[in-house]
Amino acid sequence: MNVLIVDDSKIVRRVLDNTVRRFFQPPKWNSIETFQAENGKEAMALMMQEDIDIVLLDWNMPQMNGEEVVEAIRQNKDWNKTRIIMATTEGSKASVIKMIKKGANGYMVKPFNEEAVFKTLETISSRMAKA
Repeated sequence: MNVLIVDDSKIVRRVLDNTVRRFFQPPKWNSIETFQAENGKEAMALMMQEDIDIVLLDWNMPQMNGEEVVEAIRQNKDWNKTRIIMATTEGSKASVIKMIKKGANGYMVKPFNEEAVFKTLETISSRMAKA
């Protein structure tokens, strides 16, 4: 399982990285590798280099925001199976609906705790296993 964490906050990236690693640890999963990017441009460069299964994505970032990243991922047929989870402060119903329509598979509103992250990852990973 390869997970890309995209957020302009180093602290948020570190917390999510640790949480993701705890969720995907053996024996539940064979392996986990995480990657980090501080903006959408870095995220897209990593997407080109690595086979990413799940993207945890902030919305408000410099250079290329989360909405632009979702659009770019969904326009590339090679990334059809990549699951996108928004992890953002943008929590209005309109924001959630907008991103789901654009292709996000899940949504978490900051601040979130480990239980919320685990629940979202469980939902997304179980859907991936069925696909």
